[in-house]
Amino acid sequence: MGAYLGAMSLTAPPILAAAPFTLEVAGRPLARVPELYVQPGEVLHLCGPNGAGKTTLLRVLAGERPGGEVRVLGGAPGSRGARADTAWVPTDAALPDDLTVAEGLTFLAALWARPAAPLLALADSLGLSRWLDAWPAELSRGTRQKVALGGALGLGCALTLLDEPFGTLDTASRAALLDAIRARAAAGGALVVTTHGEEFAGLPVRRVTLQPA
Repeated sequence: MGAYLGAMSLTAPPILAAAPFTLEVAGRPLARVPELYVQPGEVLHLCGPNGAGKTTLLRVLAGERPGGEVRVLGGAPGSRGARADTAWVPTDAALPDDLTVAEGLTFLAALWARPAAPLLALADSLGLSRWLDAWPAELSRGTRQKVALGGALGLGCALTLLDEPFGTLDTASRAALLDAIRARAAAGGALVVTTHGEEFAGLPVRRVTLQPA
């Protein structure tokens, strides 16, 4: 099954499940989505060229738009139970303008009723220690993205959705992010990640490719 967590029972309830469906935008078919079935401890690598619908599908899984018969943690995407245990980082993740990096991460942890220490520790591993007292307006796009990634993975949610998380990162930050993804999966979390590169080459992830409708 491509799970990082080898000891996880294959009979565990899926974190994410969906029957095959056609992804639509403005009423027009965009892509055919195959069956999705992601268990605790699995990393699903969502593949396809630009415009294939990867980001749109992630927004469906996050509950931001309708599409298909998708179940997240046994409920509909965007339902209270799914939202409470889903972390979602788009490529243009926004940070609160009126909070420093450290304050924003602490606030995020409080919103999810999680401890702040793991978020701050992940921020440090991504090279953000000198930016903790900075305002979002002072950060580059890549640094803002690292803050969002550290926050999402540090929450320890059952499902984490990451859209092109490696795109703006340097080599050291990419390695740190891979370590964080491995750790989240080893702890029983499920992840759905889109990439254009070979960051997952040689790692036991399961790949799903979207096909034109």
